[in-house]
Amino acid sequence: MQDIELYIDGERVDKFTDESVSITQTIQNVKDISKVFTDFSKTFNLPASKKNNKIFKHYYNFDILNGFDASKNVNAEIYLNYVLFRKGYIVLEGVDLKNNKPNSYKITFFGETVDLKKKLNEVTLQNVFNTSTEYDHDYNIANVKTGLTTSLANGNIIYPLISHTERFYYDATTDVENTRNLHYKSPGTGTKNHGVYFTDLKPALKLSTILDRIEAYTAETFDAGLIFERTGKSFFNTDTSSADYNELYDKLYLWLAREKGLLGKNYTGSSENRIVINSMTQPAVGWDVDSPFCYRFQNNYPACENSRITNGVWRIKTVNITSFNRPKINFSTNFKVTGSGGGTFSISIENITDNTTEAFLGGLNADGLTEYTLSASSLGNQFNYTEFRFVVTSTSSAFLFSTNIDFIKLFTEEDANGIPTTTTSTSTVVSVLPTGALQRIVVSDQMPDLLVLDYLTGLFKTFNLTAFFQPDGKIMVQTLDSYYLGGNSFDISKYIDVNKSSVNYAAPYKEIAFRNVKPKTFLAINFSEINNRIFGNLENSTTVNGINTTDRGSKYVVQTPFEKVIYERLSDTTIQWGYSVDKDEKPILPSPLIFVNEPTTATANPISFIDGNSDGQANSITTYNRPSNSLTLKTINFGSEIDEFSLTVKSNTLFQDNYFTYISGVFDSKRRLTKLKAIIPLKILLNYSLADKFIVNGITYNINSIKTNFKTGESELELINNLQ
Repeated sequence: MQDIELYIDGERVDKFTDESVSITQTIQNVKDISKVFTDFSKTFNLPASKKNNKIFKHYYNFDILNGFDASKNVNAEIYLNYVLFRKGYIVLEGVDLKNNKPNSYKITFFGETVDLKKKLNEVTLQNVFNTSTEYDHDYNIANVKTGLTTSLANGNIIYPLISHTERFYYDATTDVENTRNLHYKSPGTGTKNHGVYFTDLKPALKLSTILDRIEAYTAETFDAGLIFERTGKSFFNTDTSSADYNELYDKLYLWLAREKGLLGKNYTGSSENRIVINSMTQPAVGWDVDSPFCYRFQNNYPACENSRITNGVWRIKTVNITSFNRPKINFSTNFKVTGSGGGTFSISIENITDNTTEAFLGGLNADGLTEYTLSASSLGNQFNYTEFRFVVTSTSSAFLFSTNIDFIKLFTEEDANGIPTTTTSTSTVVSVLPTGALQRIVVSDQMPDLLVLDYLTGLFKTFNLTAFFQPDGKIMVQTLDSYYLGGNSFDISKYIDVNKSSVNYAAPYKEIAFRNVKPKTFLAINFSEINNRIFGNLENSTTVNGINTTDRGSKYVVQTPFEKVIYERLSDTTIQWGYSVDKDEKPILPSPLIFVNEPTTATANPISFIDGNSDGQANSITTYNRPSNSLTLKTINFGSEIDEFSLTVKSNTLFQDNYFTYISGVFDSKRRLTKLKAIIPLKILLNYSLADKFIVNGITYNINSIKTNFKTGESELELINNLQ
């Protein structure tokens, strides 16, 4: 029998004498990142004692001022035999009355990680990067070329050779202008420009960087943030000097393809420089700054309501309230560009609301003119936000310009007689930008639409990972095999209730299936149609890798949120690329794509890259970031497939490396599920993990689940005989 104590805000509460605490732990919990955050919850009924009435400030009495606030979480702790068992918080559910007098308080205790899960349920990868700009960069020739040949941001950003629109090919016999022929031909008389245009590529972000931002975001947003262990046997160990360095994880990247097709949709080729005006002074005259990037008319209704100017995007809400003495507000702008350096240029005011890109107004100046002005009125819709940006496109790489943007607010208010009075406020925003800043890549805007928990769960399912909190509060994430290797052994033979036990059939599954999402891309769809299966998936109802499945149980399905792309190695070259288009070779918005980055040398057949040099000729690159489904002998396919680059079968699949031991044990004919009851001492109950093994009468068992009543000290055990 254990002594159970509950403290609320540091004060011990009175309990009913028969109050118990139970907790169930199962191996399935460590295989699901979301369940790591559902540590423990328990509902208590507490007597309406004098002490408890004081703690809860007589909540049943409506008339008490400054009473207990049941809408708030209150810090709490549970102790077992004077040893801290769980920290967390309580919420007050209500008070039960008898004969109009308080009888008991009903509260729920939540472990400290439960609240974190509730908060993370709404957090997307986009949210995580909203507060970070360190990986944002200009989308221009120089940066894309660097990202393709090496990397940006200390290896965290690359531009893999994955095309979102155009088909790449390699032909040493033809020389056609403006094609995606990657064969490089030394400049000479009559040489045509062809190869990779920088606008053909999109960036990718290192997975370890995403984990960094998840940690930083939770630390910035919540009282206690997540911290993942990165040393030792951690799956997230990217220390190249460590014996436990995880090279595969270190080379995994997420392709940033939230937009379909071209980034900067009006861009037509390297002969143009498309510049989004993203460096501007703040509006001045007649504007009141409520907060950064938030502006409203001085001393008048309404407030700005989150209008903003950031990264070249203006977010404006037009308000039109016609009731008495209410204002009508309209916005307009004059967009004036003064250019030099020759060539034509065009300017536009683009409506990008709802991720569309349509010009409110646009025009092309006559060659030789140095100025062009657009005027737009009535920007925005009543009570709705409108987002727009100012864009300059030039045909000359030498083009320089300055801009004047007159941003005008027309404020109309009726007097007591209904006569309107209009006030005009004009602010001039000045910007001078260098040429070549095509567009700013804001990483948060390019992240796939994916919840943080779904992303982490996808990784857990892909690599059969486990997670648990260490004593220092860090979350250790390991493969299931590595997790079991770190366990201890406890002989609990003398604590077993010998009067009752059972040995049961243990195989819970009859089929297995490991799946990524249905492919949308050209080559993967063709593969499915020809082979009647999905590339990289693994499912079989009879025999898999020598494992005999059964006739009983349910289907074991592992489903990730990620898509699989089949890459293509161009004949007789060291060039491999990806083609992210549909069957009709039209741009698509793929599901989240994770790939292995393999920096590759292409000296024998360099890649032609259109870099906009003054000589007008393409340049060669001899190293590039090759997207792949494989790393050396390993592959990120669940099943065995022919590696696109080496044309050999990679046997170290996700299933073989991460699931085989577990699944083979599940289907082993010698496997049994033994159910026992035991009175296990507290020194074991407070220190064991599901990685540990229990020894009973000389037989070693893995722990499937433990349900413990800490009031009685009795545990119900489900143990699986260890077959190794």
